[in-house]
Amino acid sequence: MKNTLELVNLEKYEFCILDKTTGEVDYYTEPKQSGYRGIYFWDERTFFALYPTKEGPAVWYKGKEYPITRDLTIVVTRDGKNRNFSIKEYGISIDYLEPEGIDFDIWSREIDLDVFFCIEQEYKTDEFYEQHTKDLSDQT
Repeated sequence: MKNTLELVNLEKYEFCILDKTTGEVDYYTEPKQSGYRGIYFWDERTFFALYPTKEGPAVWYKGKEYPITRDLTIVVTRDGKNRNFSIKEYGISIDYLEPEGIDFDIWSREIDLDVFFCIEQEYKTDEFYEQHTKDLSDQT
């Protein structure tokens, strides 16, 4: 299973395994591994994941892997509870609803629940690249 990743949905605290070879996703409720692997967003229209690679952060969208670099144009726009995430250089544009539970408690900040907002706010920081640069190829 060298080309698979375990991911967590931060908003719902659910998990999945993404097979990057086939694009298949298997969802479940309890983690199968310990430690950070990656995070995902999923609704009836869209599956999107952010995870570390040995080259740095990458995202999975519509069956393709895209590297995240500091020179990209990544933006989250808001219109009430409706949001749009875009990465201009890749032609990625995802409409979604604001995650429920933001500011519910100290662990429910927007940056903790919204994977898209997290990317927009942190993709230019050294900490983001340190957290998302790991060789996971032999861990799943």
